[in-house]
Amino acid sequence: MGIARHSIEDLKKRTKISDFILSTTTGNLRGSKGMALCPFHGEKTASMSFTDIENLFHCFGCKEGGDVFKYVQEINNLEFQDAVEFVADNYGFKLSYTDTGQNEDFKKYQNKMNIISDYFSELMNSKASKKALDYLNSRGFESGDIKKYSISFIDSDTESFQKFCKKNEIDNKDLKRLGFMSSNDNFLFKNRILFPILNIRTEIVAFGGRALDDFGPKYLNSSESLLYKKNKNLYFTQDFISSIKKKGYVFLVEGYFDVLALNKLGYSNVASPSGTALTTQQLEVLSRYTKKILLCFDNDEAGLAATERVLELRNQIGSKLEINCLNLPQNYKDLSELFENNPESFKDILKDNYELVEYLIDKSLSKTSDKQRTFEYFQKLSKHLSPLELDISLELLSKKINTSKDILKRELNFHSKNTIDNYSSSAKSKSTDAHLVFQDIVIADILKSNFSFDEQVLEILDLSDEFTKTVNQLKKDGDKDNQYTNISYTSEQYTESISRLYLHFANLKIDQLIEEFESSKNKDFSLLQSVEDIKKNIEIYQSTL
Repeated sequence: MGIARHSIEDLKKRTKISDFILSTTTGNLRGSKGMALCPFHGEKTASMSFTDIENLFHCFGCKEGGDVFKYVQEINNLEFQDAVEFVADNYGFKLSYTDTGQNEDFKKYQNKMNIISDYFSELMNSKASKKALDYLNSRGFESGDIKKYSISFIDSDTESFQKFCKKNEIDNKDLKRLGFMSSNDNFLFKNRILFPILNIRTEIVAFGGRALDDFGPKYLNSSESLLYKKNKNLYFTQDFISSIKKKGYVFLVEGYFDVLALNKLGYSNVASPSGTALTTQQLEVLSRYTKKILLCFDNDEAGLAATERVLELRNQIGSKLEINCLNLPQNYKDLSELFENNPESFKDILKDNYELVEYLIDKSLSKTSDKQRTFEYFQKLSKHLSPLELDISLELLSKKINTSKDILKRELNFHSKNTIDNYSSSAKSKSTDAHLVFQDIVIADILKSNFSFDEQVLEILDLSDEFTKTVNQLKKDGDKDNQYTNISYTSEQYTESISRLYLHFANLKIDQLIEEFESSKNKDFSLLQSVEDIKKNIEIYQSTL
């Protein structure tokens, strides 16, 4: 559904843009006006002005500007409606919605989803659900819990389900669009306990199913649908948003029962990727509501790999996140097992949490006493750390393995230099030009984003025909020799590469434009204006280094 225009205007009158600016960047507010460091481009001196009276912002450096919704939209990488809803959530403002175009289609399918959900709930009260109820009881969930968390059930009687759907004007096409049926007309869910997956507005958009027999995988989610996007939606309960606001942080766990276990212990501020690998989009959703995340993935290799992935993803989103890890005792596989056997110990575990990198180092040390292996593991982690984080982590590692920080730093620098040297020597071009390393990192990111060009990349393409030709050729032929696919880099390295590459091509472009101007008979002064424009951009990019 679309948001009513009058509702947007009413919300805007109740907001202060300073609430959002001062929570996301450094600045000062004097009365109703203020200045802040612009978060949309690198700068050391504040150039972004804002006012609470008009609820507007404007950056004199990069020219970004707009109202409070535009700011929230850009800073959190949201669609307009999501930005408005985010602002409304922060003020406890109830929005009004209208039915328009695509939204009418969305509403229609949301109604059908609710009808199907009621069917699953009724089945939980049938004789067929006995096995499901017995299993839930064995996991510590009673009838009150089942009702509270809307846990439901589907049996193996697909014929009865289809009859119900037909009676309610839901055909197979609808079931496919809602993620219940595959393209070859097979039902995804049979004889499973069902967990409702909600959107931020607490509407049911999909289900996660736990098998009660050996048919199919143990856990299975609805297919992607009009309502449900696997890379964006998380599994949580009804009180999720209000609990985050009250607690100030969010738990990120692995499975459905982990979420429910923490809910039973009094923590509704908990979410799970719902059976999928964690994505940047899911982290971005969480970052809209809090900057503090407590991780508690399973006590196994898959859980450790998932924790490492969080470190990698953290630097791919714009928001700064504080991420700590809970250290489960080794005799418990996951949170749900702890809940079932020793729930009273959780408060002690909660107090005993570790910064993300320290947690990963400790996990490595628990497996081996070999300093070299621990260092090699840290070297892998270091690719995802900022310079400040790296320095702090080196200090930490130094103490844990009783080795001088200077020695570790030299060793790390030595390995990094060798990596760059080896990479440069094996690159497609044998040229020793420094810009080629930066160029290849940018190309690797272009391939990663499937040739979705952001504004900075477009600026570089405008400067260099050579670079444009290379990118277009890759777009046509792909990375046949995997020259770029296997390049690893951190978000900081990518940001630096963008700046360095721009500066390299910008200086070449300036020389070219000046040469064109001087050699032309009829002086084209627009060429000189282009030079001045590029010089202004050069100043901006230099400030980021």
